[in-house]
Amino acid sequence: MSIPLFFSAALSALAYSTAASAEPVQYCPIKDVCYQVAVPAVSAEANGGNIYLQLRAPTSYAWVGFGTGQRMADSNILVVYQDGAGNVTLSPRAGAGHVMPRYNAITQVELQEGSGVVDDVMVANVRCGNCGTWPGGSMSLASDAADYLAAWKAGDAVGSDDPDAGIRYHDAHDQWRFDLTQGTVSDDSNPFVGVSQFDNNNRGVSEGSFADPRTLVRGHGIIMAVVMVLLYPIGSSLMPLFGKWLLHASWQFLAFLLMWAGFGLGFVASQRIRLDFNSTHTILGTVVVCLMVLQPVLGWLHHRNFVKHQRRGLASHAHIWYGRALMAMGVANGGLGLQLASAPRKFVIVYSVLAGVMFLVYTAASAYGEYRRRLASGGYERKR
Repeated sequence: MSIPLFFSAALSALAYSTAASAEPVQYCPIKDVCYQVAVPAVSAEANGGNIYLQLRAPTSYAWVGFGTGQRMADSNILVVYQDGAGNVTLSPRAGAGHVMPRYNAITQVELQEGSGVVDDVMVANVRCGNCGTWPGGSMSLASDAADYLAAWKAGDAVGSDDPDAGIRYHDAHDQWRFDLTQGTVSDDSNPFVGVSQFDNNNRGVSEGSFADPRTLVRGHGIIMAVVMVLLYPIGSSLMPLFGKWLLHASWQFLAFLLMWAGFGLGFVASQRIRLDFNSTHTILGTVVVCLMVLQPVLGWLHHRNFVKHQRRGLASHAHIWYGRALMAMGVANGGLGLQLASAPRKFVIVYSVLAGVMFLVYTAASAYGEYRRRLASGGYERKR
């Protein structure tokens, strides 16, 4: 061997031995649903051979999937679900776009020690012998930006040991990149045994979303409920109660801005969970917030007309009844949202009670305002 080649080989060996002190890289797209990868130094150096993966999720999930590739189509996926006998089933599958991935016998995988259902958590420690290449693509085992993707579905256990068992459409998905050089380990053996790695810390990750879609959905629901059930009805009650148009307009404008913030969270969440416009809630909600844009315009026309003529006109009645219709549609759509999210019964009850109370408050305020106006005008209608 020549001296230059000797030094090159030595430096290469030194680089991999140094990197091999690392622990597996990990990404947890949502709480307690985590994916890990470890690459033996010998595999990284040869760009082929075994790699080790871990898929982990609570048993409240029907299945979780973990794969390589930039998109679902042509990806190499590992799906894990309970087998119905206290263990887990590992199912290698080929991604085919927005259809259920099917079993792929080409992928060389084997469950390792530590796999199973542990304290209500599904754990799959996996050795894969050929995950660097698959029919739809390939990946360098020494990459510092390897493309990975995942999907998951909450619900009842699949309860099958069939690797080609049917699975329901995912709740959400995510994509990110692993720096595999940070996950290089010294030994070509199961790195998940005898170590404490059950945490939610991300390691060796770049370009992940780092946003739990459930948090986005929860934030969307809270903001929109507050806006539609509380803020808009209260703001509508301010005018008949106090007759101060500036107070009314300022309050409703704040509610209008919060509505769009809530809509933004809902839009991002729907993209994350691939809901798009496939439900009545998302369709009706989009219609309501878009139609609400016209309401401030009608309010301005109503105010300008009243200042000039000191009585209601066509724009006045349009502003009042158009707003009432949109509020009713918004509250109803909130109920559809609770149904879509499978919200606990207590949330539905609280939402319904608040909506009912605010309906009575608004009705009473409107009646009081009408009484005041009639009294002030000596019985003649002089409506604002």
